[in-house]
Amino acid sequence: MHKMRAILRTLLLLGCASLVAPCWPARAASGCGLPAGLYEHRKTVEVLSDAQREIDHTYVEFMRAVAQSYAQGDAASVKTCCDAVKEDLVGFQFCALVKYLLSDKKESGSFLAAMPGDKEQRKALWLMDLISAGGTMETPTSLPGIRMPDGLLFKFVDEIFDLVRKGNASAAEKYLFLYEDADGEFGEYMDDQLPKLFLNYPQRVLALWPIFRKHHKRLEMMRGFTTEREAKQIASKYEGRCKTGDSRCSEIMNIFVPHWKMQN
Repeated sequence: MHKMRAILRTLLLLGCASLVAPCWPARAASGCGLPAGLYEHRKTVEVLSDAQREIDHTYVEFMRAVAQSYAQGDAASVKTCCDAVKEDLVGFQFCALVKYLLSDKKESGSFLAAMPGDKEQRKALWLMDLISAGGTMETPTSLPGIRMPDGLLFKFVDEIFDLVRKGNASAAEKYLFLYEDADGEFGEYMDDQLPKLFLNYPQRVLALWPIFRKHHKRLEMMRGFTTEREAKQIASKYEGRCKTGDSRCSEIMNIFVPHWKMQN
């Protein structure tokens, strides 16, 4: 019986993928909710098709509804909306951001726990800007109560990065997991952020270095996005900062200026 239901569900999704009109159950009129299986269904439709635009529009209505409740300080409505989408990767991640903002950024644990920890979750986050455009070519720069001048995806990255600057180890893990796969404008954005962390927060970087060290090869690529002057300025921040036998400073200096000790 369970196998037959699974077969029927697969046939339904494949049938829906060939239609312009959506085939999922109707959501609440308020937009506060997402049809079951929406994210999985999105993966079956043709890119930039009418079906995909309709799906993305559904997500945008949901995002606006949740953000409106956030803007009104209505925590109960946010919880009600978000409790219903825990199985949807995009909805779950978006709700984590809104609830984090609603807590005045005090409840970072649940926010970071919802951030990508595997490739499928990361793929969903990379889609945030495209989905938030709702089938149009324009990425929104705000939602009710939420400013995101560079777009929704950059809002996520900025909030995680802000926690890294505060020395949050979980945030560093999540940020670097994203950084490993970041390319295009998102990769360039993070390549610009990280050198500022190394320059302005050396003690935080040293405390988090056991985490950063695991991404050494990706960090070496960051060197190409800094000028020689910037690289030397960063390296100088770590000269003499570590005690004898502590290799953290030399490892960091060599990322930005290889063979630093030989040059100075």
